[in-house]
Amino acid sequence: MKNLISSFLLLLVPLVATAESGLHCAKSVFSQPNVRFMQKVNSSHANAVLGVKRLPAGLKWNARRNLVEGKIKKPGTYVYTITCTHNGHVCEERVTLNVQNNLPLPLPFMGWLSWNSVEGDVSETIVKSVADMFKANGLFEAGWNTIMMDDLWQARQRTDDGKPLPDPKRFPNGLRPVADYVHSKGMKFGLYTDAANKTCAGAFGSYGYELTDAEQYTQWNVDIVKCDYCHAPTERDSAIVRYRRLGDAFKAVSRPITLYICEWGDRKPWLWGAESGGSCWRVSADVRDRWTCEPGGTGVVESIKAMKDLALYSGVNRFNDADMLCTGLHGKGKSSNDLCFGTPGMTQDEYATQFALWCMWSSPMALSFDPRANTVTKEDLKILTNRHLIALNQDRMGQQADLISDADSLVVFTKDLENGDVALSVTNMANKQLEATFNFSKIPALDANKRYQCRDLWTGEKLSAVKRSFTTKVRPHATRVFRLSK
Repeated sequence: MKNLISSFLLLLVPLVATAESGLHCAKSVFSQPNVRFMQKVNSSHANAVLGVKRLPAGLKWNARRNLVEGKIKKPGTYVYTITCTHNGHVCEERVTLNVQNNLPLPLPFMGWLSWNSVEGDVSETIVKSVADMFKANGLFEAGWNTIMMDDLWQARQRTDDGKPLPDPKRFPNGLRPVADYVHSKGMKFGLYTDAANKTCAGAFGSYGYELTDAEQYTQWNVDIVKCDYCHAPTERDSAIVRYRRLGDAFKAVSRPITLYICEWGDRKPWLWGAESGGSCWRVSADVRDRWTCEPGGTGVVESIKAMKDLALYSGVNRFNDADMLCTGLHGKGKSSNDLCFGTPGMTQDEYATQFALWCMWSSPMALSFDPRANTVTKEDLKILTNRHLIALNQDRMGQQADLISDADSLVVFTKDLENGDVALSVTNMANKQLEATFNFSKIPALDANKRYQCRDLWTGEKLSAVKRSFTTKVRPHATRVFRLSK
């Protein structure tokens, strides 16, 4: 108990310090050896002066943009200090940089989750069918390689000795053969649990069984576990402790298991998720198959609101997750149809916008179609296999795009990329076509006096070189995306 309380108090210290100082930055960050690293910092005080002390070799402070950048050659744990000076008062935040070759989640996962359209029908047959579809229709080749079961894969109760057990009718051979089949296709296998006694749908959760479950997941060859937070205490403190218990259990077993935290952003997991052992965390309620939703639902509009100000807290192995994609559902899902404003389903431009923004944000991406329903069209696959956009999502620097502007019904994001390129996106929130101008003087990642090569990432077409600004037309609810190179 004493060790648990000590760990709990240590987790709270950085949260309190950040709130008092006005300094905003992640405290635990990650990178791979010889891969460009970037950490952005800001302060809620407009006239604050930010800086850094004791940077390890290979990193430097960019004072113009208030960020740390560079490359670390050797694996290891490094520590440096961010400083903030405001009205003569100096505050400091200690940052730990973990550089490894084998991080749990060096890139956002791209895969499939069963809940939106399959729910309690998830089975061995369905999981295998999804893996087969990924191989057959080009999704696997494009990077989609993680097959995850959501809630209700479980039997009615645990075994007599407390071990988790899959539903015997839907998984007659157990879960190890299912995982082995997915692995045989070159993909990863994941499942779902809850940090309480029961899951959201009423199956058994992992609270009190964390190590037991971790050991069984190891026997099943599970790679990633989504952990929900239904039926658990609402306080942030309790969430930190409960997820930390599961994260510690995953670290204690012989097989690497990635913890995917899902408490819907209510307790700001971007502030503590990494310290609890998580590698990604949901930032909103479940996404629905609609441009905008009724209160309590999350459409594309609500996803933008949830994600637009969180870029400081995202990065390699600590990704903000905007939830499942609805591309390929076309209003034919189950829970994805709840709380929709109007008839469920979106236009192709709206589905494309959802995909483009998830790529700009370096959000994990999970499709959620029912393989039995044949709803994924050629147009959907064209969106989902766009290699130029996927390259943004899978960029090894793992930067979430920064919001530049959301004025005049145009939402503009910019994203730093490992090789020095910069991606720009603009989303038209209006119901009519609009003209958008990218003004380089308002984009910190760009130099208004330099000329850049420009590529349209939807078509792959190389456009004329641009300098200072350029203008583009955007259809209603569509998103244009460009990549600028020096």
